[in-house]
Amino acid sequence: MTLRDRLRRFHPHGVFWRHFLAWAVNNVPAPLEVATMWLWSFFFFALWGAGRRGVARNLAYILPGSSRIANVLRAYRVFLNFAWTIADSARFHASGIGFDWEIRGGENLDALSDPERHAIVLTAHMGNYDIGSLIFTNRVARTMSTVRAPEHDPETHAFALEQQKKYGERLKVHYNVTPETLAFDLVEAIGRGEVVAIQGDRALPGVTARPAPLFGASVELPAGPFALAMATRAEIFPLFIMRAGRRRYRVIAAEPIQCQRTQGSKEIALAAAMSAWAAVLETTIRENWDQWFTFEAMKVRPEHA
Repeated sequence: MTLRDRLRRFHPHGVFWRHFLAWAVNNVPAPLEVATMWLWSFFFFALWGAGRRGVARNLAYILPGSSRIANVLRAYRVFLNFAWTIADSARFHASGIGFDWEIRGGENLDALSDPERHAIVLTAHMGNYDIGSLIFTNRVARTMSTVRAPEHDPETHAFALEQQKKYGERLKVHYNVTPETLAFDLVEAIGRGEVVAIQGDRALPGVTARPAPLFGASVELPAGPFALAMATRAEIFPLFIMRAGRRRYRVIAAEPIQCQRTQGSKEIALAAAMSAWAAVLETTIRENWDQWFTFEAMKVRPEHA
């Protein structure tokens, strides 16, 4: 292992911090937990300049008219909430500890229980994805196939794969390494009656994206979930799992979005569905701006940058 490889382990995406977190949730005394969260949040906030600047830039769109200094301070709240959510995830993996939750839009969540209903859950990099999967499998008696981007670091990715073994048979994880193959896998999953869950707030490199209105700008959002919905005649269920306090979470289940070609062209149907999703996403982010864990600046089209 080269010196560069060794140092990479200490990058914010490096595997060292995953192992350290797994150790900390089992060894840090409960009375010190709050102070530890504040300390480590500030550590990463101070040292990870790119992440700090990305959050602050996004906040300028989310909160129009806000000052740059205020948004830098707000960015720290984003880092702090992120620390709490990943600590909760690590605690769940380590000991299976439960969490309290409340549900907003329970009728929309319960609609996912119908095995005859083709469904895609569309979510965002908000709140806690791992706890969200736990809540889903407890509430809805269907298998969920989730889609995630591969980890930046190979060792971190291997660590994540090891953690997945604890999920159980009703939760499957697909990594978006080869989009062409993944698309067929997801079509088959929906055909088997599984619910497919995808994050739809950020277009990754190599992923087909289309413009959608968000925070007064034209932003590139992934088009794959909507093309999948059209191909499988699935409904799109916006679903968010927000942190509501210490070891407490709030499920926000919005009304389903239809993406079917009934009248007009395919392009019109896709654009309408993506605009509907963008409206739900914008409202949810504005209400929970301190839990949008997107540390890269939004991909704003040049005319709106």
